[in-house]
Amino acid sequence: MTVPHLSLRSPGTDCLADERLPSFRNSSRLFLGSFLALYFEVLVIRYLAAEVRVFTNLKNFPLIASFFGIGLGIMLGTASKSLRRAFPLLAMLLFLPIRFASELHLPSVDISWSYGLGVGSASLFWRVLYSLRLVAVVFYFLALVVLLFVVLGGFVGEHLKAVSPLKGYGINLAGSLAGMALFAALSFVNSGPAIWLLVGFILLLPFFVRRRAALALFAVTVIVVAIPAPGTLWSPYYRIDFTPLPSPESWPHPSAYSVVTNHLWYQWAADLSPAFLKQYPEAKPNRFLVSYYELPYRLVPNPQNVLILGAGTGNDVAAALRHGAEHVDAVELDPVILSLGKQYHPEHPYSSTRVTSHIDDARAFVKKSDRKYDLIVFAFLDSTTLLSSFSSLRLDNYVYTLESFQNVRALLSNDGTLVLSFATARSFPTERLYATLERAFGVPPAAYLTQYWVNGVFMVEGSKRGVKIPELPDVTQELHSRTGATILATDGWPFLYLESRSIPPSIVVVAPLFLLAAWRVLQKTRLVAWKASPKYWHFFFLGAGFLLLETKAVTELSLLFGSTWVVNSVVIGAFLIMALLATALVGVWNISTPFSYCVLFLLLALDLILPYSLLDQAGVGTRVLIGGGWVALPVFFSGIVFSSSLKSFGHVAEVLGINMFGAVCGGVLENAMMLGGTRLLAWLAITLYAVSVCSLFLAWRAARAVESPRDLTASRTGSA
Repeated sequence: MTVPHLSLRSPGTDCLADERLPSFRNSSRLFLGSFLALYFEVLVIRYLAAEVRVFTNLKNFPLIASFFGIGLGIMLGTASKSLRRAFPLLAMLLFLPIRFASELHLPSVDISWSYGLGVGSASLFWRVLYSLRLVAVVFYFLALVVLLFVVLGGFVGEHLKAVSPLKGYGINLAGSLAGMALFAALSFVNSGPAIWLLVGFILLLPFFVRRRAALALFAVTVIVVAIPAPGTLWSPYYRIDFTPLPSPESWPHPSAYSVVTNHLWYQWAADLSPAFLKQYPEAKPNRFLVSYYELPYRLVPNPQNVLILGAGTGNDVAAALRHGAEHVDAVELDPVILSLGKQYHPEHPYSSTRVTSHIDDARAFVKKSDRKYDLIVFAFLDSTTLLSSFSSLRLDNYVYTLESFQNVRALLSNDGTLVLSFATARSFPTERLYATLERAFGVPPAAYLTQYWVNGVFMVEGSKRGVKIPELPDVTQELHSRTGATILATDGWPFLYLESRSIPPSIVVVAPLFLLAAWRVLQKTRLVAWKASPKYWHFFFLGAGFLLLETKAVTELSLLFGSTWVVNSVVIGAFLIMALLATALVGVWNISTPFSYCVLFLLLALDLILPYSLLDQAGVGTRVLIGGGWVALPVFFSGIVFSSSLKSFGHVAEVLGINMFGAVCGGVLENAMMLGGTRLLAWLAITLYAVSVCSLFLAWRAARAVESPRDLTASRTGSA
């Protein structure tokens, strides 16, 4: 295994050894390697989180592992021959267990470990055994991710040294942008893992074209992953299993369908029409569901305008139509789930001319709507997945904040009513929802426990709050008595599922173990010599700060435009474009690094002062121009700092590798948001960039100290 020489050389000298290689070949291979690194990074994160349940809440750890692997591969310059030969086998060992996660019972690794270690048996032995099993599953996949990306990073590092630093970095950014764009396009057409892997392996062929065994293993992996799973579809957010349930005898078509997302039950799309229930009053699950979906209309019998947030396959929409709603706005985030409802729901509610469906984030829709509603229904909006690998936020977090409920309150008519359902019964999320609603409306909501098919809670605000539902247990006073000690969900701290301001035990255990393992790997590969150089620390902290800027942008733009995969993809793409523009600018002009740092710190400080809520009432174009530009500007000036430093220092492979190691630490620090809220990200970014300034100053002073004796010697020689 070759270790790169880390002695300081003049800029560009790391290119000399490869000058005889054709420039186009190096540039194209560098572009392709960068393309593949980003493409497989997004692929692995998406596939793992969908199939292996523990990664639903540890979604940024595959990201961190891929960053570490890419950085290691870039610094090594190329992966060892044995590791490159093993790449197809490593890919098989990673992707086949993901494909057969259900058969291996991997989804059953319970997500509740995020809330504490007290799961399963009360016995300490079984709790420890359970925890060890979870850690073993996590590190099996993370280890394979690191090894895979060492090879992919090696493809990048091998060709980085054959081009000038700025050109190499620009090609790296362009390739990464193209890889992200391709995966976004595949998500847009709702393709699945077999297509993702087929495309990725085809693009890998130039690196394995003469290795028949590798081609065979790639083919086997794709074929096995492509084995049909009946009723399985893929949306930009979920793996969706859609299955018809047995119908009563003589009924001509399915009376209900089961919808499961990422191996968790989501919904039944059921026929709850009076005609069906009159003929088959004992049909399951239909008879369990009807009472629940009728609840809002016992309070508001004949609503004129109804808004349904989280409309799903259409049960809530069908209920509104059965009770005479003149107009229904049905908001659903997932386009595939909405499409299934339109095509298969037994009552075909979306076919009604009284229904307008919207593929949108619930919070985003509420902020831009100007219609008044007699009834607003918060359906089950439990997303069960994180917004992105850059954020600890779930897709639904911003829907249940104080500010969101205040937005919803503004949409109620004078006689309007809000109802909210959640499958949390007596639990801290229920108490948080209750306290947040009470603060938003200024009066305590009515609250009832429901036990129709799951233990849930039903809350009522607005004009019909005082209407009683006698057959349900009333827990209004019980919840009201606890509101004083309850942490509210706000846009600044939107973590509905965290009992306190704390980092979940799963992250507390996994993060230190991963960092320790990563450090041992760096020691074994002798790549820790850079730790003594302030110049390298400068790039390390730039990487950590950049990662936090990316995380901050995802969370902030989710408030402006919604928690959607499109927003996530656009943010990542915009960051890469800003970095690419900064690199191009630095290639043409010498831009003052102190000036760029001053502007960067000024922008980050202003971001702490100016709330994004100022843009809530602005049009879409204004929000895109101002909000998007405001998020992108710090990235642009951070990119100028990085590119200027790279231009003066050279050693592009070492610099990019260390920058990726910094991103690893930034990814771990991102979890601190669960302690201090989303604003803490800005403070952490400011701190990291400040440390990068200090490192640069120390490097400059060290360089001056080396040059001064030489200047003195030269002066004396000249005098002599």
